[in-house]
Amino acid sequence: MIKFAYIKNNTLFFILNHPAAKQEFDNNIQNIKSALNFHMPEECSETLVEDIRVFVTHTPTKQTKTTLRKELRYKERASGDFDIKIKDEKLNQLVKSIQNIIKAKNDS
Repeated sequence: MIKFAYIKNNTLFFILNHPAAKQEFDNNIQNIKSALNFHMPEECSETLVEDIRVFVTHTPTKQTKTTLRKELRYKERASGDFDIKIKDEKLNQLVKSIQNIIKAKNDS
């Protein structure tokens, strides 16, 4: 139900598309603030968020071909360095294959 978010004047704004989402969001603003103070994502480490505001917009979303093609890419944080302690052999092999995929993508 979150349409988008942005930061302006050290305030994090969330724009929602439903009033019920705003009500739920208002109940959790303090939890979000404390989580951001505890661990700010690396991409946002230079920005200090002092307040969080939420509002609802009722404007319809118009998707064009340019917005459909546009993809956001973020640097992969996973390195694939983790221990696998699964006794079930089939599940163990599946997790190892996922680990190998993470390591291969991290190397490139």
